[in-house]
Amino acid sequence: MTKKELSINTKWDEFEIGTCRLFVSVLNQYLTVLFFQDHKPRPTISNKMLQGVNDILDMDINEFDRIGEILGVESYKIKEIHIDQDNDVYVGSYAEVIVSTGSNVQVTIIVKDGKFLCVNDGTYFDNLVEREEEKKKYVPTKEEREHLISKLLSS
Repeated sequence: MTKKELSINTKWDEFEIGTCRLFVSVLNQYLTVLFFQDHKPRPTISNKMLQGVNDILDMDINEFDRIGEILGVESYKIKEIHIDQDNDVYVGSYAEVIVSTGSNVQVTIIVKDGKFLCVNDGTYFDNLVEREEEKKKYVPTKEEREHLISKLLSS
């Protein structure tokens, strides 16, 4: 799916939440996708949000079959998908799949790069993933290290 296709099909409300219904062919059903975005400067779908959608749309049926294993239940129903722009700072693309396991119990499963990762038990994403800026940490060159060592030894 392209950003243009997704943008055309997404309706934004006054709470900065975008709603879009997408057909997931491997499941043979429509799912509601909710986008959480700051509307700065205007409502938009980021590249990582788009990637999160495409990861879900491209998932293999075997990956969806893992939901039952992750939850430890036989009966469940996928209710909706949440994609939050706040997760764009992390390495990889993230989505949350909201699943109903009966008796009005809803569980969130975190998806990273098209793979079900774990049940979200309230853990903050910061504890699960590295941030994009951490990936780009400064590493001194060999010459810079030697220069620093010589300065330390001379003092």
